[in-house]
Amino acid sequence: MFASCEAERERTGKPAGQGVPQVPPFGLHALWRAYRACRKGKRSSRDTQAYEASLLNKLVHSRDALASRSWRPSRTYSFVVSRPKLREIHAAPFADRVVHHVLVERLARLYEPVFVHDSYANRLNKGTHAAVDRLQGFMRQASAGGTQTAYALQLDIANFFNSIHRPTLFRLLQHRLSRAVRGGKLASDEAAALQTHCRALLTVDPTVGVRRRGSARIFEQVPPHKRLGAQGAGVGLPIGNLTSQFFANVYLNELDQFVKHQLKARWYVRYVDDFVLLHTDPAQLQVWRGQIVAFLAERLGLRLKALAEPHALQQGTDFLGYVTRPFYRLARRRVVKRLQTCLRGFERLHVRGHAIELPPVAREALRAQLSSYTAHLRHADSQRLWQRTQARHPWLAQLFALSKHSPRLQAVRWSPREVSNLVDQHAYFAARYPSTCILMQVGKNWMLAGPCPVGLPKGRTVQRPSLGPCTEWPLAALPLLRQCLKLRGMAHQVVSQTGHFKTGFKQRTLTAVWFSASAVNSLSRPSFLFTPPPSKA
Repeated sequence: MFASCEAERERTGKPAGQGVPQVPPFGLHALWRAYRACRKGKRSSRDTQAYEASLLNKLVHSRDALASRSWRPSRTYSFVVSRPKLREIHAAPFADRVVHHVLVERLARLYEPVFVHDSYANRLNKGTHAAVDRLQGFMRQASAGGTQTAYALQLDIANFFNSIHRPTLFRLLQHRLSRAVRGGKLASDEAAALQTHCRALLTVDPTVGVRRRGSARIFEQVPPHKRLGAQGAGVGLPIGNLTSQFFANVYLNELDQFVKHQLKARWYVRYVDDFVLLHTDPAQLQVWRGQIVAFLAERLGLRLKALAEPHALQQGTDFLGYVTRPFYRLARRRVVKRLQTCLRGFERLHVRGHAIELPPVAREALRAQLSSYTAHLRHADSQRLWQRTQARHPWLAQLFALSKHSPRLQAVRWSPREVSNLVDQHAYFAARYPSTCILMQVGKNWMLAGPCPVGLPKGRTVQRPSLGPCTEWPLAALPLLRQCLKLRGMAHQVVSQTGHFKTGFKQRTLTAVWFSASAVNSLSRPSFLFTPPPSKA
């Protein structure tokens, strides 16, 4: 069905690899780089740790399979995500993901000179923020700095990944490999190997033997047109693989070339299957829309979602999480709503007017989510939104060092920022909430500086430098200690030991703080959460 790269070399009569450096494309060094890139942010996963346990053997096995052209994809894992919508994800095993990185790295060298500048998905230094910046720059150009009316047409391909015709995609890849061989940019042997591995990726049905993670009920909730297995033979790419993201760019590069060279559209930005065209004449945008619909149907077997109409730039374009206008942009309402839902959920479970609980898992999840949202908001005009958020959730200032003028988490406040010893850490938490008892973990015990208060279980008295006499209890006594302190109405902190600094000092973090309701009511401020944090440890 498909002509091989060796046949192309024989047809052109050009010696194999003429003018091409003979560097092993699938050697151990390339696989090592791919492994390093693949493990970022995933070293704690079981699949990654199993791979690292026999790292050299895994790398050698992949090298031999690629070199002999016998590599085949393994069974995938499937699970369902619910945000922003129900979607079926197919994740390859870690060993396959390493191979995916190698293949994409090599193919990208051939395609980067071909891709248009304004394609922004899965490319180096071309992410969502760069795409929005580019769109806003185009808006200013199209409107002549806001002095004339211009229009935007935003289009989106319906069910894109599940609609990609894999034989058509393979023909596009094969054509590019053949041209690279003819142009002396790629050795014929390497082109044939890349062709073989791409064929293996695109001919194997990823739904065969899939291992599902999650209940059958949630898989049944995914709409049929969103299920990869319901698309028919040879149709659909699994969402979740690096190769699928790269192949999406290869597939829609045909659309990019058509828009730029056939339609001659000057202002065009695409991110995966979402793209925007600008023009001063809305009628021209409508003409282009009809031509794009015909091109997608005839050449790529794709269709658009409900046809959008051109709108004035002053109305704003909802693109990649922002509502963008020529001279400012706002975060999408859905993003703001999710941020507030995240904060309210944490507040409901862990924050009271007189107490706050900081379980490590919930605390780190909040930090990760809030870091993501603030990074998104920083690229929008969101100063007033951020100030309203801090006013609505004043406890945020107790957990994080926040900027008043821009969404930014400067540091966490549940642990000293600087490396410090036991005495310095005790002083930090004492300054954070004055007049509280500090139950601090020291090894296998809880320590309370000073003599044992009346009403608490009798503990062991020890003498600690700079702290004086301290009372200690075993770790298992914490629930009883807290119950006794609450019954006596004694404000207290729980500071747990969570690891070590790089210098060897033990690191401790605040996991709970509690005030009696009567003590809170007697304060001039409505809640202890308004207590200003100390300026330094």
